[in-house]
Amino acid sequence: MKLFFLKFIFVILFIINNLFVFSAVVSGEITDSEGVPVSYASVYVKNTTLGVAANVAGKYFIELPAGKYTLVYSYVGFKKVEKQIILNKNQHLILDVSITENISEFDEIDIVADKFDRGKYIMSQVRENRKKYIGSIQNYKCEIYTKTSIKKEFLDIESEEKSERKKSDTIKSIKRKKKNDNVNEYLKKERLNLIEYIAEVYYQNPNKYKENIIVFHDYSEKKKHYGKSVSIGGNFRDDDDIIPIPEQDENIYIYKTVDLVNSFNFYKNLLKLPKICTQPLISPIAASSPLSYKYEYIESFFENNKKIYKIRVIPRNKHDALFYGNIFVQDSTWSLTAVDLSINKQALLMHKNFSIIENFKNYDINIYLPEKINIIYTIKDGKKNILGEIRNKLSKYEINIQIDKKIFSNEIRTYADDAFDKDSLFWKKNRPVQLKTEELIFIEKSDSLAKYYTSKEYLDKQDSLFNKISWWLPLSGYGHKNHYKGTEWYIDGIPNQIVPFGVGGYRHRLPLYINKEFKNSILLETKEFIDYGFLNKDVKGKIGVGLTYYPKKFIRTFITVGNTYERINNYASLEQTFSRSNFVNSKSVEIKQRIEIINGLYAELSLIYANQNPITDLKLSSWSEFVFGELNRPSDFEKYIHSEIRLDVKYIIGQKYTIRKNKKIILGKNYPQIFAIYRKGLPDIFESNTNFDYLELGTKAELKLARFGSSRWEVAGGIFPNKKNLRVLEYKFFRGSDRFFFSDPLMSFQLLGLTLNSNSQFVKANYIHHFEGNILGKIPFMGYTKISLAGGAGILSIPKENFNHFEMFAGLERPFRIKKQIFRIGLYG
Repeated sequence: MKLFFLKFIFVILFIINNLFVFSAVVSGEITDSEGVPVSYASVYVKNTTLGVAANVAGKYFIELPAGKYTLVYSYVGFKKVEKQIILNKNQHLILDVSITENISEFDEIDIVADKFDRGKYIMSQVRENRKKYIGSIQNYKCEIYTKTSIKKEFLDIESEEKSERKKSDTIKSIKRKKKNDNVNEYLKKERLNLIEYIAEVYYQNPNKYKENIIVFHDYSEKKKHYGKSVSIGGNFRDDDDIIPIPEQDENIYIYKTVDLVNSFNFYKNLLKLPKICTQPLISPIAASSPLSYKYEYIESFFENNKKIYKIRVIPRNKHDALFYGNIFVQDSTWSLTAVDLSINKQALLMHKNFSIIENFKNYDINIYLPEKINIIYTIKDGKKNILGEIRNKLSKYEINIQIDKKIFSNEIRTYADDAFDKDSLFWKKNRPVQLKTEELIFIEKSDSLAKYYTSKEYLDKQDSLFNKISWWLPLSGYGHKNHYKGTEWYIDGIPNQIVPFGVGGYRHRLPLYINKEFKNSILLETKEFIDYGFLNKDVKGKIGVGLTYYPKKFIRTFITVGNTYERINNYASLEQTFSRSNFVNSKSVEIKQRIEIINGLYAELSLIYANQNPITDLKLSSWSEFVFGELNRPSDFEKYIHSEIRLDVKYIIGQKYTIRKNKKIILGKNYPQIFAIYRKGLPDIFESNTNFDYLELGTKAELKLARFGSSRWEVAGGIFPNKKNLRVLEYKFFRGSDRFFFSDPLMSFQLLGLTLNSNSQFVKANYIHHFEGNILGKIPFMGYTKISLAGGAGILSIPKENFNHFEMFAGLERPFRIKKQIFRIGLYG
């Protein structure tokens, strides 16, 4: 009875949605003769450019106005199948289709009587007219609707292997595996995230975009992560970096629409999609495209009384960042009317497939702009397939108008005051597309859950669960939360309390944090710990209290008091970092004030007091003597008091951001940076024994060099203009090499000793370039391995000490993925 009731509700939801849209829907599954899903098959309305692509499970969904149609189902290596249908208003037709393998490779291609290469000729005309279409659009304003849905489907591995088929860009037969099990077991379980929004978009040639979000709803944002997880540092990293953490995508598999609209401009030579491909993709109509693509004329037809050519695009190198599929070209104007393209598998970073169908509309002479953009992609994630679908509808274009220059600021996305407050009735009236039944179900569930997650009943229950005392608390930790007061504190469990390799042997640590976030996003945060060393019977600890009281400017005051063992050189090699020669006993008080002065310009002023003591009288554990040897001898010096004022300044050139719900969010990373450090040793302040001045200036950047790879570099120089009373602990330290590891070449020098420091003027520069398949990727076998070249150099000069160091390195590396993060592993020399 319950199942019947749910099905009834779902049908009602779908009918209600259709009442506001007045169109029909055809959906179903495309399989081969053995019943195995045909992944990514195409479904088109005959003699039009209107179509969709099936997902990895062979499922498709296409909406059409009421009327009579012929649907064409096709896939490379299979015969086309045509189905005639008649659709009524608000009808949902379920149409499953079986297609069979193609025996003859000529079945799909029109046979031309002479030797004239029609496909090559048509594409040459498209290239000749490409600049005309780029130059005709100076700017535009439009409205965009976006819907992004993500499914996580658990796979039956054996069935998935049966559905895998060799991708080929030439037409050929495909050897099939015999079906041995029930295809219905292919999908075991699924979940769905869904985001939709309507925005006003401004574009200025060549690369300026602004997105004003009118209404936004993330149906997956049901609640904040709730649990005994430690979150320290607020908006800032818990280290010396004063720059706020850039926005971390809650789901890396979801792409921002305005970025994709900008990126998929096929009239450009290169399409940059760094989250999808390491290298920029070459457009099939780029000036140099004949070097990368072959073209085949497929057919022609009339759409809206205009002749359209269908051309197959075939990449010459299946491992390069190129497209394959079909493009549609209008006769005589030689403009793109639609594309149905996929990206070479071997070029994808984490995707199994990435396909785009884009339709263009003619608005004026030489002006064609996207009207619909549908994207389908699949990502393998363990035993799950992540199935993504993005549907965009663009309308209300205003072209080559007067646009206020102030619109294109570094704030590239804004939100209307009521953008997050629109209810389901608004969406039903204003949503320009139809949703699938499962999406409507998900929305209904999400809206219900959102109300529940903000209810007193739920919040009381969560407080109770968080505060509950149980037998596993010694392992997991214990905390207390009160949602009425907005307070929370937490003590880590035993695994985080054990410090087996502490200074002076085993230490037992008790870490704690207490946070309170106010409704206006003001954040009060603390971090503290106390630990005990059993060998020396000593107690150490530190407590810090911070208040972020103006989130839009990242203004934060943080005060720290402690008696701890501190590192002398935070940038030492691994051996040096953990050896006892790199530690002192510091009794300190530190006050830090951080602020963003103007967009991208960050500053932190610190007042530091420290009573510095050597640890020569400390008993050291036998294991540290064995591991570190000579390096384990503690640094011996006369204890002294150190008072210092320090100013850190960093400027991020062209920093992009948005403000959402009273918080400023930094978008992206790797902007060029300029940084400066000024330190002043304050003599006689709190009986201080130090008197020195230090100034350091530098810059760093990451550059994408078209298809030649990417580079990272950093240049810095420093000087001690005053060193009347300068101790070794205040020297400038440089990171040396490790015995077996190639450390970050922007932070270290591989051929130096374990440690190096100086109190003199210095200049250093570091550079690394990743070729990202630009050379080795052109070799067929190497293309499969995804192994690439890397190289770089480092320079360090200390003139007064007559020290000059130069080193170069080269290596082989390969990117790989762990969950949602891309890493590189390599061998260098």
